[in-house]
Order: sequence, then structure tokens, then C-alpha cells
Amino acid sequence: MKKIAFIATSYITTADGISVYLENLFKAILTYENLFVDLYISKSSYEVFLKRNVKDHFHTKINIIKIKDSNQAIKFFHLQSKLLLKKYDLILFPNPMPIFLTLSKRIKIIHDLTIKQTPKLFSIRFHIYINFLIYCMKYFDEKVGYISKQTKEDIINFYNIKEEKLLFLPNGIPYKVQNIKQPSNKDFYQKYNQNSLQFVVVGRINLSKGFDRILKFLNYLDTSNVNKDITLNIVGKQTNETKNIFKDAKYTNINIVFHGYIDDKKLNTLYKQSHFCLFLSRNEGYGLPLVEAMWLKSIPIVSKLPVFSEILGDEYPKFDDKTGYEEAIFNFIKEFLSNKTFQNKIHLNIEKAILLQKNGYLKSAKNIMEYIK
Repeated sequence: MKKIAFIATSYITTADGISVYLENLFKAILTYENLFVDLYISKSSYEVFLKRNVKDHFHTKINIIKIKDSNQAIKFFHLQSKLLLKKYDLILFPNPMPIFLTLSKRIKIIHDLTIKQTPKLFSIRFHIYINFLIYCMKYFDEKVGYISKQTKEDIINFYNIKEEKLLFLPNGIPYKVQNIKQPSNKDFYQKYNQNSLQFVVVGRINLSKGFDRILKFLNYLDTSNVNKDITLNIVGKQTNETKNIFKDAKYTNINIVFHGYIDDKKLNTLYKQSHFCLFLSRNEGYGLPLVEAMWLKSIPIVSKLPVFSEILGDEYPKFDDKTGYEEAIFNFIKEFLSNKTFQNKIHLNIEKAILLQKNGYLKSAKNIMEYIK
């Protein structure tokens, strides 16, 4: 029987990208028998985590270890002390957190290196911290996990970590979405005959997520003759950048609705009713909202990033702000709404992408189990 320490102390109940990855990877690992799991989870979130993730896996032995988390220092030292003298086949960290002095092999996972792709958007202190974390992974951990080809290339390019030290632990379509029945093709096509036009954006409202690009597109759209009621739904945390980004945003024909954090049911409803979802980021490690939106048949409008090619394929249209993307996006929408052949082509493209991304977490679990054989 293999024994794993699964470190879930970075899990937060508002479910950011790392938390979603963490809970889905945990579910995939629990599909294996002859496995003993020590689950290290913060006291403030363990009840929510267990409710969402542990039911119906009685063949796997799970021991829950609650970690104090009244502040970051206490959480770090309590977790470190709990791991200090224990021996596992593997300690798995779904993020690159700083832990030392353990007796077991360690895998930590990098989700994206946006900080290196867009360095001016982050403080010097944050650069130092990330460099420190990845330096520790490079020299002290047995493997460095990566979730996409994009993160693999960034890890090698920016930190010169050798390929043999890397382990592919892909992201995928979350189970909470896969458990929802997809809208029918009939409902999908009927939606695009409506008089309204709804967009949705999910994620932090900042420059790295491309909100300035979104506003430029909205400026173009606002002055174009669309003849539809237009709404932009924004879901996610508002940051200090939000006020600056939106301070001059005034539109005549577009209604902007800020939703903040919403539960999964409301978010899925937004995906279903939205005609297009906007992903104009400057960098992504993967893009969980993208695959969620695809599953619920909202058409992605994406920036020209390698990871979006990895998910959607090279043929799917992508937009670069160096080449007049506002007009290009507008023309994409016009053609999609008016050209049935083009509409069918995009729909089939997305269905193929869904099939490729569907089993990402099972692939991750398989690669982990093969590594510790």
C-alpha cells in the first residue's frame, strides 16, 4: 500500500484556480485502491473541502490532519512541524509553497509564470518571493509538476530546470462541471437567434487578465451597429486596479454587471446564457474558466497564447492586440451570428477540445502513481 501526504492547505472556499485544481486532482487520486492518504487541510476550510470531495471513496484510507491557519506564519510552521518526522512515498503540494526538512520525496506544482511573461505588472518583492520558491523546487524537490505545455516552456526558459526533473500533471475540465448535463445543440443554436448579446468574463479584474484589452473591444463594440441589447457580466475579485481600469469606462449601448464571487450554480447559469466568453489575458498557465465555458457552450474569444492553442487547437481564431484585434473580434462575432457554416465549424472545434481536456485530472493521477511505483 502506498502512502501519500496530500497538502491541501492552500485550498480556499471561494475556489480560485489552484483550489479547483487541487480538489479535482484529489478526487482523481482517490480513484486508486491500495492507497493511504494523509490529507493536510486548513482548519478554516476542511469541512467545505470534505463535503465537496471525499464522499463515495470508501476504499481509500484517508486520515485528516487539520492545520492551524490564523495567519500565514502559523500555518507554515504548524504544517512544517507535522511533516517533519513522517515518512511517505510522496508528499504532493498542488502549488509551490515553501516546505523544508522532510524525509520524503516531494512534488510541487507550478500553475503559471505570468509574473515572468508580464514582469512590470508585479512588485519587486513578489518577484523575489517567486524566484525563491522555484529555486527551492529546482534544487531540493524531486520533481516539479507542470499543468500545460505553456508552463513547461516557461519553467525551462526562465529557470533552466532540466526536462527530466519535470512531471506532466495536467489541468482539465472540473468534475463539478462535467457532472452537469451540457446544453443541447438545439438550445445552443437557438441562443444565438436572440435579440440580446451577452458576454461573460471570469477572473481577477486586472491588467494581466487583459481587462484593458476588453475595454478597448467594448469601446469598438459600443460604437458599432449591432442592433442587440448588449451585456457584459464580470465575475471575480475586484482588485486595486479595478477602479483605475474602469474609471473612464462609459458606454451608451452596453450594460456592465459586476457579480463579484458567486456560487457554482449561478456561474453555470451565466455561462449557459452568455453567447461569448472573453479571455484576452496576457498569459495563462491553463485557463479553467475557458474549459468550463466551453462545456456549457459559451463561445470563447481568446487572445493569442500558446496555452489556448494547446486547448483549442491552432485553427481556432485567436486575437492579438498588435494587429487591430478590436475589429477582428467584432468581425468574428458578426460571422458567427450570420454564417451557419462558420457556426458549425466553431462548435465542432469546441467539442473536439472538450474531448481532449475531459480526462486531464485522471492523467495527472496516473502520472503520480506511476512515479511512486
